[in-house]
Amino acid sequence: MQSGAAPAETTFQRWSRRMSLYVLAPLLVLAALPVSVHIIQKPDFGMAVHRQRVESVDPDGPAAQAGLLAGDRLLAAGDVVIASTHDWHAYLASDYSYEARRLTLARDGQTFPAIVVPEPPSQRRMIHDMSIWLAGLSFLMIGWYVHSLRYDAVGRNFFGLSMVFAFFLADVVSMPSPAYQHFKQILREVLQYLWPVFFLRFFLMFPATGAVAAGRGGRLLFLPAAVLTLFTLVADSAGLAEDSLAVTIAQGVALLYFLAFFAAGLVVFARKVLRRDRVILHTKLRVILLGLLCGLVPFLVTFAVGGGMLPEFPNWEYLGFSLLLVPVSFGLAIMRYGALDTAFVVRTSLIYGVLTVIVLAAYLLGIGVIGSLLDATLETNTYPVMVLAIAACSLAVLPMRRRVQGWVDATCYPSRRANREAVTALGRALAVQVDADEAHGMLLARLHDLYRPQRLSLFLALDPEMGLLTEIGRQPEQLEPATDLSLDEPVLRFLDRLRRPVFTEEFEDWACGSASCLEERTSLPDDTVLLIPLVTSNRLFGILAWGPKSGGDLYSQEDLANLANLALQIAPVMQSLRLHAASLRQRQLETELGVARDIQAQLLPTSALETSGVRIWGRNDPCRQVGGDYYDYFHLMPGRSVGFCIADVAGKGIPAALLMTTVRVTYRELARPGVTPETVITELDRRVGEVLSGGRFISFFYGVLDLQQMLLTYCNAGMEPPLLFRKDGRSESLRRGGTVLGIGAGIPYRRGTVRLHEGDLLLGYTDGITEQTSPDGEEFFELERLHSMVAHGRDQAPEALCSHVFSRVDAFGGDEASDDRTVIILKML
Repeated sequence: MQSGAAPAETTFQRWSRRMSLYVLAPLLVLAALPVSVHIIQKPDFGMAVHRQRVESVDPDGPAAQAGLLAGDRLLAAGDVVIASTHDWHAYLASDYSYEARRLTLARDGQTFPAIVVPEPPSQRRMIHDMSIWLAGLSFLMIGWYVHSLRYDAVGRNFFGLSMVFAFFLADVVSMPSPAYQHFKQILREVLQYLWPVFFLRFFLMFPATGAVAAGRGGRLLFLPAAVLTLFTLVADSAGLAEDSLAVTIAQGVALLYFLAFFAAGLVVFARKVLRRDRVILHTKLRVILLGLLCGLVPFLVTFAVGGGMLPEFPNWEYLGFSLLLVPVSFGLAIMRYGALDTAFVVRTSLIYGVLTVIVLAAYLLGIGVIGSLLDATLETNTYPVMVLAIAACSLAVLPMRRRVQGWVDATCYPSRRANREAVTALGRALAVQVDADEAHGMLLARLHDLYRPQRLSLFLALDPEMGLLTEIGRQPEQLEPATDLSLDEPVLRFLDRLRRPVFTEEFEDWACGSASCLEERTSLPDDTVLLIPLVTSNRLFGILAWGPKSGGDLYSQEDLANLANLALQIAPVMQSLRLHAASLRQRQLETELGVARDIQAQLLPTSALETSGVRIWGRNDPCRQVGGDYYDYFHLMPGRSVGFCIADVAGKGIPAALLMTTVRVTYRELARPGVTPETVITELDRRVGEVLSGGRFISFFYGVLDLQQMLLTYCNAGMEPPLLFRKDGRSESLRRGGTVLGIGAGIPYRRGTVRLHEGDLLLGYTDGITEQTSPDGEEFFELERLHSMVAHGRDQAPEALCSHVFSRVDAFGGDEASDDRTVIILKML
């Protein structure tokens, strides 16, 4: 759930984002993955070396046992001359064995040899290093996810910050090449110069993009980093010594720059945290502050214990995993819209706390029991078991999270389920209303009872051609005249752009925060704090404008989720009721069927969908003025996946049309990102089975196309199998799924998958096409004729091919249609 509207990307920004997401980030992951193996295998010499000098020696470590002291100068390792830190790291990367090493050192002007026998890394060190490595990858993955959905300056700077942290925490693989180690060190220094800029720019801009830092002034912040980077490259090319005067001065300037930018970022962060007039911003920054405290403090404790500044205590090395809370808190604050209320934070913490306990218990079981058993019986090293345990626990996190979340909600938050069920029941109650005014009153009254807002207003588009939203009702009822809102108002354009619940504070931050911007939304009630959009037929049909809660509480994340789901359910219902009410006032019984036909047509897509090499088009011709056929297509996740369906309700005319409307509302509620087709079909079967009378059933095909992998997943519930025409002339039918909906067969639905390629074409159709009879009733149009016609015309655009199909069927059947006809065509461009 994106927290702000991203401005339109320039061509450079779009390509740089794609390069960052799909080239740089994967390269960093590939370079960091071998580090996890090196953490387990890397020999421990018990000393740290910098600039040929032994900086520190671990007590009782291999170096100490060989007689090495801090301050000794390392001259050679075996036959390898050690002239710099790069030579030493290249030597370490060349040999991961635990055999004795002959080192040549100098002390007090005397050269002497030393035999050091490296040891395998201790389990505590491995766990500590692994926690840092996982934290680095977590930063990268969360930064990647944020930037893939949020294209603005906040998303770009957070991704840059995440890349830098990932490089330092996860590290990249070392290689036995001094030149490579030298390049790695130069890259490390450049990133050290960049991360203060990303840090400061992020806090200047977060959470909105209208801050001054997003403009030229923000880009000037990169100037010190650019100057220091240039000096580093020049100094390296000139071969300046690390202890030369110029390098020493540059290091001092870099330190001042680092401290200044870091302090400025903290000041900006503190000022925003202390602001009380921006409630949503305050809650988000509190979450970040909590993540920083809970993530960094235990992590720093592990360093203190490992460095001997604090006494050891049992399992202290596991505290390093707390660092994972830092990227999680940042990602949560960026991507969650609305206020991050205390209840949401506590519930989320409880869920992940329980999940962490389960994962750690499974890990300790794998290490303590299975590892010890293997070690005792087979004398096998327990390190591979540790790696397998970590991998297994990581893979189990996502499915376990859902189960833990359900258990926590059922045990600790029964009111959460009660609220969700109350909102769902309201949506279902409205779906069976026939009087628009009664439905409006029921909606406002029940929502007011549930949430107790000081004011709640419903605005609807009574006449779409006028471009106005008219206040239909309010709670509590007041005597002020109804208000009209122009759809051209900036706040409504902003709402129509996001199409999810929006706080007015978010709009003010996004726009510019100045008085002139605020004056542009004065037609809204003054106490409005939250807007819920009602979107149907791909346009903004109405809004629910909420005032503050009577008790002063914030609208929680749970409230927003429930209201967003309710809006999806009631928007088409409200539109249907308004159109139905208008038809009763304007027309007699003879014209009502025409209005119903218009209502049904508005529930279907009115334009083609084209995105990422795919174009979808459909057409529906009922045999009467209204019918029971249905098709739909829409973005599940813009730029990442699309969903489409085709359905046939048994019967014709008004009964079939009414049932089709119910199916459409239920389907659009269920078809969500991440929900598999067979899951949607199974739940749709359960729900329509509750309202279908005996002998009625529905055929339904639902498919989801992953635009990145061009992989189609589908489930066919008794529908005429769609035909897939391959570019090379082959064809196949998509049959996998199960029985028709509503018969209560109880047979599990199955998922089908098929990969699509450029030039492929998918044709879905109802039996009104193939079962169209000739005028004499002696012959059917039949599948073979349809297959041959589409195979010869599949190079046409979907719209042209669809028109050709209907023209041929019309010519075959004469003036009378035997049944409702529907076709949907998906073509890979």
